[in-house]
Amino acid sequence: MIKFIKVLKAEDLPIGKSAIILVGGLEIAVFNYKNEYFAILNKCPHKGGPLGEGRVQEGIVICPNHEWRFELKTGNSMQNPEMKVKIFPVRIKDEKIYVGFDQNQTKILGKEASALPASLKFKIPTILKPINPEEEL
Repeated sequence: MIKFIKVLKAEDLPIGKSAIILVGGLEIAVFNYKNEYFAILNKCPHKGGPLGEGRVQEGIVICPNHEWRFELKTGNSMQNPEMKVKIFPVRIKDEKIYVGFDQNQTKILGKEASALPASLKFKIPTILKPINPEEEL
């Protein structure tokens, strides 16, 4: 079930601008592209860049870090069809912008972290004294 939350007034997001909002621990980038509103997760799946700080050309947001491109409507990557950024539905009502969130969704992206195998765990000794007696730590 989708729950819509008011995030901004439409007048606070002029055409060609974006805003980064925090909702329930998620950073969401909201864009006004040609007077149409889009909301995507503010994290580039390539290297985690802030998509809300990127520029938009022809309906495509360009990550400011490594120039990866994602369609605002679908979240699809222009470089890698396997990569996709999470998109959120947007509604406008009474000059306010609402973003929809799935109440049943517990995870947004990624998978559980895997434990490091015991054979790879080791301890690195700390140097207590300098090798060269004249050197300071």
